[in-house]
Formats: sequence, C-alpha cells, structure tokens
Amino acid sequence: MRTVKKNCKRKLKSNASARMPRQETLTVVTVRISDDEKERIDRIMDSWNIKRYSDVMRMAVRMLKTGAIH
Repeated sequence: MRTVKKNCKRKLKSNASARMPRQETLTVVTVRISDDEKERIDRIMDSWNIKRYSDVMRMAVRMLKTGAIH
C-alpha cells in the first residue's frame, strides 16, 4: 500500500530576535539645574553643535561610567 504525502509545510520559527537587536532598557531621569548651569550647557551645545539636551546628558553619563570625570 502506498503512503500519501501530505501537502502541508511546517511553519518555521521566526528569527526576529536574531534580525533585530534588543532595545536597551530606557530610564527617565529628572535633573534640576540652575540658570548658570543651563547657560553653560547651552554654550557647550552651541560650540559642539548639539541639538538636544538628552544628547548632552547621555554624553555626561557615558563620561561618568568611563571615569573621564573625577
């Protein structure tokens, strides 16, 4: 007796995790700064051509992690 071949394909697991890197955990930080400190940050942003305050804060945190700021 001959066996009948099924005409259905198995659904393969998607490799979505392999294709897309996992987004790192986001954190919200609130910082109070004085007017003088804000002016200093604004000068830094103007001289380095930085558009967003979050970019400045990200750079500052990165510098703290690497030990660049004492």
